[in-house]
This record gives sequence, structure tokens and C-alpha cells, in this order.
Amino acid sequence: MIERRDGPGCVTAPSEHEEFFELFFSSPGRQNKAIKMEGGLGWRPATDVFETEDEFVVQMDLAGMKRDQIEVIIDEDFITFRGTRTQISPAGKKHYHKMEIMVGPFERHVRIPDYVDSGTAVARYREGFLYVEMKRGQGGPSARRGISVRS
Repeated sequence: MIERRDGPGCVTAPSEHEEFFELFFSSPGRQNKAIKMEGGLGWRPATDVFETEDEFVVQMDLAGMKRDQIEVIIDEDFITFRGTRTQISPAGKKHYHKMEIMVGPFERHVRIPDYVDSGTAVARYREGFLYVEMKRGQGGPSARRGISVRS
């Protein structure tokens, strides 16, 4: 059971939400199963979304992946990012002391503001980061299309 300490020596009962999450993640049958996320099972790569004077930019941390493992799709007013990061540690028996690098499939969605021209989208992958840049300007929904990822 999760305990919260609200001060020196003061332990309070877990909230209803904390109990739900503890039961959900520790219930029989949940061990070693992925958690349902955006669009399916997988992990969520760290993502920054920002604007410059001229562009709308999405930057995603995809260390250890190859360009051909990454899919970028623009569909109306969203960008969808999909891919699968494969295990990069050496083969053979291992005993992990810490395991934080997620592998397997992922999918993320980022909303495109209506003042951005998604037709100008360019995707580049360098030094472990994916960058998708679009010019600010006359925007609006666009037809579904894939964006090829360059180096």
C-alpha cells in the first residue's frame, strides 16, 4: 500500500486514485504487460513542441532508432508519430540493476495549430532526435499524407 507523509511522523491514508493505480499495476495478470497509450500499446518518447518566429516545431527523443523505423503522418490537424525501437543491448543473459530505456512500439499525436501550413512539413532525424518543422502561415486541415524522414 502507498503511504503519504504530510509532515514529520505524519502518515495519511492513500487517496482513492492512488489505491486505484496501485491495484491496477499490481493486480495479478498485469505484470510484464504494456500499458495502453495513445493509439495502442507502447511507450511515450519525450517530446517538445514549440514555435519560433517563422516555424512550428516538434522535437522527439528517439535515441537508438534508424530513420526507416520512424513513421510521420499528417492527417487533417494532427501529426502522428509511430515506430518501434528495438533492443540494442548485447544478446545473452543479463541481470539489470536499473532498466529505464524503453523499447518496442510507440505512437504519439501532436495537434497542429490552425495558423500553421502543414503542407510545408519537413522531417529530419539527427543525433537521436526527430524534428518536424512547419512554416507559420495560412493553415487549415490537410489531406492524410506521410512525411519522409531525412538525415
